[in-house]
Amino acid sequence: MASSKAIRIAPSSLAHSGVLALPRGYLKELSLQPGDLQLFFGAKQARIQLRPSEKGAADTAYVSADLLRELHLPTGGKLTLHKTGAGLRFGWLLGILANVKTEHGQPTGQQKQVFKNLLNAAAGENLYAYVFSAADIDWAEATVTGYHLEGKAGWAWRKLPLPDVVYDQIISRAYSNRPDVAEARERLKSLLGKRFFNPGYFNKWQVHQWLQSDRRMLEHVPDAICFESVAQAAPFLYQHPDVYVKPVHGSLGIGIIRARRRPDGRMFYQIKTKDGSLRQQYAGSVSVFLKKFEKRLKKGPYLIQRTLRLKSWQGRPFDIRILLQKDGAGVWNRTKMFCRIAQQGQITSNLSTGGDALAVKQLLHEMYDDTKVRRIMKQLKDISSAVPQVIEQQNGGTVGELGLDLGLDENGNIWVIEVNAKPWKKPNIEEGEWRDLALLAFVRPVQFAKYLCESDLR
Repeated sequence: MASSKAIRIAPSSLAHSGVLALPRGYLKELSLQPGDLQLFFGAKQARIQLRPSEKGAADTAYVSADLLRELHLPTGGKLTLHKTGAGLRFGWLLGILANVKTEHGQPTGQQKQVFKNLLNAAAGENLYAYVFSAADIDWAEATVTGYHLEGKAGWAWRKLPLPDVVYDQIISRAYSNRPDVAEARERLKSLLGKRFFNPGYFNKWQVHQWLQSDRRMLEHVPDAICFESVAQAAPFLYQHPDVYVKPVHGSLGIGIIRARRRPDGRMFYQIKTKDGSLRQQYAGSVSVFLKKFEKRLKKGPYLIQRTLRLKSWQGRPFDIRILLQKDGAGVWNRTKMFCRIAQQGQITSNLSTGGDALAVKQLLHEMYDDTKVRRIMKQLKDISSAVPQVIEQQNGGTVGELGLDLGLDENGNIWVIEVNAKPWKKPNIEEGEWRDLALLAFVRPVQFAKYLCESDLR
């Protein structure tokens, strides 16, 4: 017998209160008997009387008006009805935690299309999904006022129960670190446990230490130190005359410094600013250079990493970006892999600052013979397998996706440049050979959310 089945929700025309009426076929398939039991929707629950529906559609659950109000159940769309040891549950309710910016009563900004893609993917999996900010939570009522897509009607702002599962899509570190947001995240994690996935951001130095602790990764992690003082960092710069200095809590390449020590001892360095431009300066010596940036340590720690001698393509730096995601079975998959090629003169290859994308094999075949390409592809496969295992073991929380930034050196060896907790997914999906993969990048997190919920039923 089935333990769950998709069903439409409609208001009952009967005057009775506390009633859920199901088609007889559903009662039989789920092995349900009419009577009193508990009904759940997200964090809400109510005692109900289960009855067979004598009239109406064969795929519709009819819910009394008081239950619709008490459970904040939406009508019109499909949910999945689950039979559990505690009763019945409509689900699953997926909350997408974000910094929701609005205009004229609907989400706006660079994540608007991302939200649409995720909510459409959720509907395709019979999940009810909404987008919300930390400030939208009413802890006393156990509700959230979030944004949901209502078909052709577009965005609707609706009060709903706290969700069954949360996908953290806060892409601003500053917003993520706000005390009220951090508190809300911790309360949700405490409430949901493993059903809160991809919480917060990674610390670059911590990730470096995690990877270095695994023997599989030793040959793929460049030398680095955490900048603590001039005296501690100076020997590293004398050993490595070309380095990157990165904010441990940075993102999008902002604030990254490329520093090179000249034969005369002077330091030439470039800083990437918020608008994507490069500011170039000199310092008289290693000590002078480090002292200039020592005061930045008050705002947060910095990682100093040896610059790798990486291959370039047509004179332009590039890295290899891999999107790793868990699927509906909780298994890691490589959803996308491509080369990000920097603009001429840039020190990072972020697509957000004008880089281009190219298929990995296409680029490799332009530079190497088939044997070398196969060797490099095997490295990429091995690293894609090892990194998420290491991160999961060390991180402690539930991880559903990761972004890997990898570099290819002059000898054809792959290096881990960065591991991203919030990999950017291109929101505007155009026709073309990568369309299916672009769509899959939004479907897989939803399938993983569904897996997390259903795992609790087993």
